[in-house]
Amino acid sequence: MSTQYLKGGGVVSAESELDERLRSEFEKCLQPLEGCHYAYFITCKGREVKPRIFSNYPKRWLDVYKAEGYHLIDPVIKHGMKCIAPFFWREALESREPGQGQEVFASSEKYRISDGLTFNLHDANGLFAALSISNTDRRNDFEQFMMRRAAEIQMTLVQFQSRLTNCFSLNELFPERDETGLSDRELGVLKWVVMGKAYREIAAIYAISVRTVKFHMANVVNKLRVCNAKQAVYKAVSLGLV
Repeated sequence: MSTQYLKGGGVVSAESELDERLRSEFEKCLQPLEGCHYAYFITCKGREVKPRIFSNYPKRWLDVYKAEGYHLIDPVIKHGMKCIAPFFWREALESREPGQGQEVFASSEKYRISDGLTFNLHDANGLFAALSISNTDRRNDFEQFMMRRAAEIQMTLVQFQSRLTNCFSLNELFPERDETGLSDRELGVLKWVVMGKAYREIAAIYAISVRTVKFHMANVVNKLRVCNAKQAVYKAVSLGLV
């Protein structure tokens, strides 16, 4: 359950506050496309976590999208998970299985959100991000306008994603992602092991004994329910823990 506090006479969740901060920071980066209608989606690949979504789409539509868990069936998100290059939404609709995700577009059409372009990013932290720009104003030159600025928009996405992961840990962005119960020190030791550091080197980094490092790794192995450190490294990477 997210922390809540009062703001302006109402109750606001800490999660919503973070989304608003992220939205504000992102819109500073998106100034060259000021006035566009966009949605920024980020999640952990291969993990069942609640995605982060911030957008200037109508609040009523965002509330419905989140409440219904539409990201699980959204043709745009599903197509983006398999793509690297930007794509227009019609490509996602054409590639979907018959009937799949049709209700998402049927609902979004009410808010004039049914035609657009999505940029994707798959990073080294196991995160997937999608920046979708909607042709809400029904511009006839939308496709040409977007393609002229495609490189600029993609770089904006890359730069913001870098800032995002530098400023926030994955556990801050996705509090429920670590179901293993690993402590900060255990995660820290695990990350250094993944990077190829020897136990004696990790001991020097944390100013602890090699025996203590081995103790932490033994806990990691136990909590990840594997047999040894090598398997722990493989599982941690596959789960996106490090």
